[in-house]
Amino acid sequence: MILSLDAWVIGVIIGCGVLCLCAILAIILLVKKKNKKPKHIKVDEEFINNLIHLLGEKDNINDVTVDNGRLKFNVVDLDKVDLNGIKAIATSGVFVTGNIIKTLFKLDSQVIKQALEKNL
Repeated sequence: MILSLDAWVIGVIIGCGVLCLCAILAIILLVKKKNKKPKHIKVDEEFINNLIHLLGEKDNINDVTVDNGRLKFNVVDLDKVDLNGIKAIATSGVFVTGNIIKTLFKLDSQVIKQALEKNL
């Protein structure tokens, strides 16, 4: 009886040790993932020129703003905009309300806005 009780206690101790080790590893992985800064991909001239083309060229773009991290484009004529092309390069959906197009890219929205303003 004593041997089986000792074996049971040793099993519980080993089990608790394994659980603690798993919990510590999980916490370490979560902290590492949380502290990992997102990589900002550089906004290059090709991306900006493509975006201008998809929006119907420079004269079709009235205004560019950032709204809650999304880029908001106010365009003159929605028929000149290639919405499927924008959907292809966007991270999330493309939302259209009147002549306003909202979308999100994997690139920093403020950087895209600044680059567009330089080219408009």
